[in-house]
Amino acid sequence: MTDKAETIYAEALALQKNEREALVRLLAPHGEGWTDPEIEKAWLAEVERREKEYAEGRMELIPAEEVFRELRKIVAE
Repeated sequence: MTDKAETIYAEALALQKNEREALVRLLAPHGEGWTDPEIEKAWLAEVERREKEYAEGRMELIPAEEVFRELRKIVAE
């Protein structure tokens, strides 16, 4: 690693956990070779399966607001 990268890494480790997580989310889409092709293939197959089930009326969608409300309730417990 270069000196600049070492410095940035050290500074990133000094961030609060939520700040480090946000930084990773920002950087991840720009990484090359960070994903496993087999995992990507499996996710694509899952997305296609879910899309087909929805199109055939075999899946009910839940509004995001409801999902997040339930998650907040679970986290608060």
